[in-house]
Amino acid sequence: MAAVTYNHVVPENNSPDGFAENQTISFVIKGDGKKMIKNSLRLDFDLECSSNFVAVGGANTLVRPNDRIGINNKIGGHSFISDMVVESASNGVLEQLSDYGRMANVLSTATMSEEQYYTQTAQAEGRQSCVDGGRYAVQAVAPSSMIVARAPGGGVGATFGQKLTSLGLAITHDIISTGGVNDKSSPAQFSIKPYCCLNRAVGDDISLAKMGFIRIEITLARSLLALHGGTCTAAAGYVVRNPRLRYLSYPDNGKQGKVMMNTVVSLRSTANSQFHNVQARVPLKASSGVVISYIDQQRVRDTREDSLALEQYPRLDRIEFLFADNNQKYIQYPVEDKETMVKLGVDALVQGGVHQATLNRVAANDGTLHGLAFQQFIDLTRTKFNVQLTSSSANMSTNPIDVFLMFMGMIEI
Repeated sequence: MAAVTYNHVVPENNSPDGFAENQTISFVIKGDGKKMIKNSLRLDFDLECSSNFVAVGGANTLVRPNDRIGINNKIGGHSFISDMVVESASNGVLEQLSDYGRMANVLSTATMSEEQYYTQTAQAEGRQSCVDGGRYAVQAVAPSSMIVARAPGGGVGATFGQKLTSLGLAITHDIISTGGVNDKSSPAQFSIKPYCCLNRAVGDDISLAKMGFIRIEITLARSLLALHGGTCTAAAGYVVRNPRLRYLSYPDNGKQGKVMMNTVVSLRSTANSQFHNVQARVPLKASSGVVISYIDQQRVRDTREDSLALEQYPRLDRIEFLFADNNQKYIQYPVEDKETMVKLGVDALVQGGVHQATLNRVAANDGTLHGLAFQQFIDLTRTKFNVQLTSSSANMSTNPIDVFLMFMGMIEI
């Protein structure tokens, strides 16, 4: 391979004050004579998280440790993305990802093991092994801080602390900054690898001469979907500053081989009765399976609760899948065993290119996933897909459940 180049792209709608919830950040990748290395795209940004958000560039009150406001610790910086669109000059829209944060949590829950949260890659993304870690990840930092020992009654100095330790006396510590004990001067920083089709590809690298420009539009999540916990209220908010895309490339060889990209199409429905039917025509020509997750609507509206949690469906007795395959053969697939429901969801992820997904990891990460692998690629644009959920809960009408369907699929360029 020829010499690799590190590329850096700033938004075409860049704002010096940053971007807040529901705003869209638009990147355009151009590079005649370059070939983008597949799966090399990263999104870097600085974050200012506020317990009392006034406006972008306004007098916002930054989050402090005692506020205990944070993000989903399993997905870190991915929490701040709501939707993502990828399109190219020659192929049009390649992918439209919605409910991105939930998709990221599904993929993380099924693939991340305990030790993976301690890698440098996970730390750069703000992923943490515990809930409290997700709170510290959004706080500003003081890079000039240092830790010094002190006796319980006072007396500061590392040498003094060492002498106390040698005498077997208990000591505590203070965090001292050049700007004061509570000075927090630098925003939190994230470097995430988005779960878009450009990062979930196999085959040839991407010729920017053949593809033309690539536009990536990222819509930021509502504050109360991204943030939760502690003293979080409707006044909380955040600002994404200095967003930039990075990717690797090398000189174009003038050829564009086949590229296969894994993708996801998400649909949402609300269940408010014991028998709930989801019927949809899915805009996906090559789907390999479906993964289902749930959350109580009351928890979504509660600012203290994680809106991306993968909760259980209340007293679920039966799931039934009804659809037609590519030969127009009608398939009716009922499932009543609880463990089988989860196993089929994991199988759907594996069939969809998420090969690290395991049943044990879903359980270890306290998630609930259901679904079905189709065992073939099905064109869902030609047939309606049905899922029927049967519950014995008597509270469905008063406590509606949001049902999220993730259809795993493949696109080819």
